[in-house]
Amino acid sequence: MKKVTIIGAGWLGLNLAKFLQQDSYRVFCSYRNKALELKLKKEKIDSFFLNLNEDILPAELFDTDTLCIFIPPSQNANYEKIFLRIIEHKDFSKIKQLIFSSSTSVYIENHTKKYENSPLKTDNQIVEVENILKKLHNTTILRFAGLMGEKRYLAKYYNATVPNAQTTVNHIHLEDAVGILERIISKNILGIYNICAPLHPTKKDIITQQCKILNKKLPYFEKGNSKKAIVITDKIDKKISYMYRYSNPIDFPLIENQAPF
Repeated sequence: MKKVTIIGAGWLGLNLAKFLQQDSYRVFCSYRNKALELKLKKEKIDSFFLNLNEDILPAELFDTDTLCIFIPPSQNANYEKIFLRIIEHKDFSKIKQLIFSSSTSVYIENHTKKYENSPLKTDNQIVEVENILKKLHNTTILRFAGLMGEKRYLAKYYNATVPNAQTTVNHIHLEDAVGILERIISKNILGIYNICAPLHPTKKDIITQQCKILNKKLPYFEKGNSKKAIVITDKIDKKISYMYRYSNPIDFPLIENQAPF
């Protein structure tokens, strides 16, 4: 039975843990406060305390087949140092696969399509961590597009006005993000991959549909188009032949219609 350890049991990490546990993986999550410890206990997920800013790291961190790190830079002032402390540990070589949740925000903002080898931003914490991990032999870097699902849906973030309403979106539904992660873990796939739904409707199209479902008044859609670049996922699609549950963000279910895993 493959063992998976998750650092950062937030929205994505916790849902991945629950999904893997149903699929006969041994799952462990770290926590750094009582509230998360209790949440993990409620879900019957094994856990251990972890403070990544301490000098001594617990042995549980390295006693695993796959280590998933889902921590954003906003929560850690010493972001790069945390990763260096992990990979320089004497037991790090025991880990077969390290999965890092990066973001499509690492790409330089222009109008060109975004492939895994497209130019990246400079002076960016996530890019700096990617550069550290790229040198390793056991790393998977996943650049996630905007993560949606459950209580996260686009219309929720706009009230009276939607600027640049004709801009296309790069989104991925939570269920597909988790499904792709499980496939990557099960096949021990390494490398750098974009993770995004294959279709890219406009903000106007999505919000119009969601307001219709919610019986909510439409906001004012401002003209204009920021020409957001489309994120291309050919690389991961060919690698795992994954069948998306929600290939079009227009069809992402809202919380009222959300089906459990």
